[in-house]
Amino acid sequence: MRNSIKKLQCVSVMFGIILTLVTLCSCRTAKQISSNVETKYDSIVVEKLVPYALPEDSAKIRALLECDKNGKVVLKWFDEEHSKRMSLQFSLDSLGNLLATAKTEPDTVYLPQTTINVGKKSVSQSVVTVPVEKKLNWWQTTLIWTGAITWLAAIIALLYWSNKKTNWMSLLWKLIKK
Repeated sequence: MRNSIKKLQCVSVMFGIILTLVTLCSCRTAKQISSNVETKYDSIVVEKLVPYALPEDSAKIRALLECDKNGKVVLKWFDEEHSKRMSLQFSLDSLGNLLATAKTEPDTVYLPQTTINVGKKSVSQSVVTVPVEKKLNWWQTTLIWTGAITWLAAIIALLYWSNKKTNWMSLLWKLIKK
């Protein structure tokens, strides 16, 4: 009995030493640092011609009409003002009536208009992985793998030892069969 207790203590001490060595010989992993964050606005520029009707024109006539000795109306002087698009015609009939007609040519001007449509905001983020300063040596990789194997062997040994003391696996098997 004492011999088995000493073996168990020896195995526990060896397991603790191996676990401590594996922990001390481990290395850190690569860091992920987010660096570039860009904000972009999608904009669409639309140029189109918009019709614009020109306003109405006007004309101004000044005239001096007098009667002569015979009683007829005579045009002494005449002055007119109008724009390029206005055509003005006048006449003086035999009764002395002044008849004037004015015509304006309809005109539409097309002016350029620029429209800027701003779309959704798109954010792109790039992640840069910074490598570890030193890569693992072959013996460090071996220690990591032996640590995993040691953990697996320790769990199996613990299950075997607890089953030997309490016989819980056969009890569990009987419970499943029922």
